[in-house]
Amino acid sequence: MARTQLAKIKWWRVALAWGLFTVFMVLLVYVQAQASVHPLPWRTVVLGPLLDCVSWMVLTPVVFWLAAHFDLTTPPHRLPRLLLHAGASFGLTLLQRALSRTGLALLAVPGVHLDWSALLATVNVWVPLYWMLLFVAYALELYDKFRRRTLDAASLEIQLVQAQLQALKMQLNPHFLFNTLNTVTALIADDPAAAQRMTAKLGAFLRAVLDNTDEQQVPLAQELRLTELYLEMEQIRFADRLTVTYQVDAAALPALVPNLLLQPLVENAMKHGLATTAGPGRLHIEAQRQGQRLVLQVHDNGRGAPSAEARGVGLRNSEERLRTLYGTHYALAIQTAPAEGFTVRIELPLAFLLVT
Repeated sequence: MARTQLAKIKWWRVALAWGLFTVFMVLLVYVQAQASVHPLPWRTVVLGPLLDCVSWMVLTPVVFWLAAHFDLTTPPHRLPRLLLHAGASFGLTLLQRALSRTGLALLAVPGVHLDWSALLATVNVWVPLYWMLLFVAYALELYDKFRRRTLDAASLEIQLVQAQLQALKMQLNPHFLFNTLNTVTALIADDPAAAQRMTAKLGAFLRAVLDNTDEQQVPLAQELRLTELYLEMEQIRFADRLTVTYQVDAAALPALVPNLLLQPLVENAMKHGLATTAGPGRLHIEAQRQGQRLVLQVHDNGRGAPSAEARGVGLRNSEERLRTLYGTHYALAIQTAPAEGFTVRIELPLAFLLVT
């Protein structure tokens, strides 16, 4: 047992346990006295068990100290420690009996006096209490080890999940960055002013992302602001061809969503939907609170596809992050058809940031 274990024990719980045991012993002695041919005086019925338990309660920290410093659960030197505890069990039990009998004698309980030969004769009856306390000390130690290991395992699991999420985010950010830089490069020759504006927007976007790089979940309002910064860059690229509309429930704005969840969905809509359409492009973003669920939708009016099975890098990473964060408590669906565009629908458990 670690030597710091004594400092962790809530001694009021030990006192409470001995108090309950005292009540039990008083009741037991009372019932026995009532059934006896020669009833015992009430002071003997009450004070005898009371002083026995109080004296053991006073000696409990000593037993726990011995358990911590002469541990029987770990090698080596178990035999010398066992012999030491055997001697301590006899010595402390004799001390306990002496304290209890002395107390009864000082309180003038009838028929009680300090007789060392009588004490020595009855010590073996009380020695098991020492070993019971010793086993309780080791049981508390095992429980403490189990609790620490459980907490350590949970901490390691959280660290693993965070590492997985961070790896996915590190894959996502360069993917977006390279796409945007390619767009800037293409605009430099055709429209240098637009390229300059897009570079400024990209700087603002990256600063906002870096400010929250360690956050796995952010309020929806913050995520929408990042998405707006991205779409402002895309509107420079598409000029008058892109129209963006929002339908956002105000009650959903404080809800937590994975950081950078919407941006890859919007980027996917721009790349695979609107970029392949010659006419005006429309992008619609929707966020609604439905009971204890948050529903997000990103819809474009692109050409669509016969099947919704295809997944780009951004969409695959987004789905993997959702699976890592929420397990089976999320839903992601893609609806598409030729000439009907794409709709990505996500359902998440409703959660809010705890303010302390």
